[in-house]
Amino acid sequence: MIAYFDIENLSSYTKSSAKDAFDDCNRMIKRQFDLVFNFTKEDLQKESKNNPAIFMWITQMTQGIKGKITYSNGSVFPVRPLKSNTHKSFNREQLSAAYLINDLRIASIKENGCILYSGIGEEVEVLSSLFKDDDYQFQKDLEIRKMTSWNNLDPYMMPATDIIIVDQYCFSDNTLYENNIFSLINVLCLKIKNSAINITILTLPTNYDRNTRQNFTPDWGNIKASIKRKVKSITGIEPKVTFVLSKTLEEHDRTIFTNYQYFVSGDTINYFNSKNELISNGRHFSIKSLARRDHLEAMNSFIDDMQAIINNVKRLNSDNIKFDKESCFLSF
Repeated sequence: MIAYFDIENLSSYTKSSAKDAFDDCNRMIKRQFDLVFNFTKEDLQKESKNNPAIFMWITQMTQGIKGKITYSNGSVFPVRPLKSNTHKSFNREQLSAAYLINDLRIASIKENGCILYSGIGEEVEVLSSLFKDDDYQFQKDLEIRKMTSWNNLDPYMMPATDIIIVDQYCFSDNTLYENNIFSLINVLCLKIKNSAINITILTLPTNYDRNTRQNFTPDWGNIKASIKRKVKSITGIEPKVTFVLSKTLEEHDRTIFTNYQYFVSGDTINYFNSKNELISNGRHFSIKSLARRDHLEAMNSFIDDMQAIINNVKRLNSDNIKFDKESCFLSF
């Protein structure tokens, strides 16, 4: 993961050593991150005169850091002033980066819940939100048998521009939609305000009805409308919804991707029946932070694989890519 620092934020961060998570954040930066400094080495020397801690921190970080450190040539990223849609120009790496930057609009832009932004003085809290548990943990395994609803994910939600869900059978039974796929999407959108999140679902075009013993086609138009209505009630703006329907979808594990973390759900995301009673026999639901290098690498491979599926569906029958066809990570 990349962390972008303005000089004011780095100065603020190095003065935060008394905060509990400061040492773990340093460890994460040194082992897991690439750093991009929106300032020159000359700027750093000038700032060090007012804050000697910043020079000591840089010296410590550069000894044995696993990632890259890049200094600015005079430009800054992202371009200032920030806009609510600044992220629209970001590439894949930038969409999953942390931005510790100084901008007059940082508070309001941060409230949109699309990108991980930190204003001055918030650096430790923002960086530590990438941990999934105490004691430098990048993964949290929830016991499915102890889950009472998808709201159990509330404490782990992060900013997001996109949700990508892969599940062959999430629409196999319309009595399960409300307490499963709809409820899950609602929770994933909890951080987003006044922004149109992109939701892409890769699934089968038809399912088997055990009662009628016949294949059926889900009502994609009605499902889309329900998702849009429910998400708008949370975020204030309708999401962009896309279904990718593939007869040859062979992904076994149910994977749910957002910008800063992904979730692995085993063999189903249909955990609850229409009475909200647990019906899954699964054991663990895993939450993985993309701040860890190998998790980020795994998700880059996942995105590439999903793009290959989309390309194949488009080649065989483009009608099986339905509705808005908008994503920051995927191309339709």
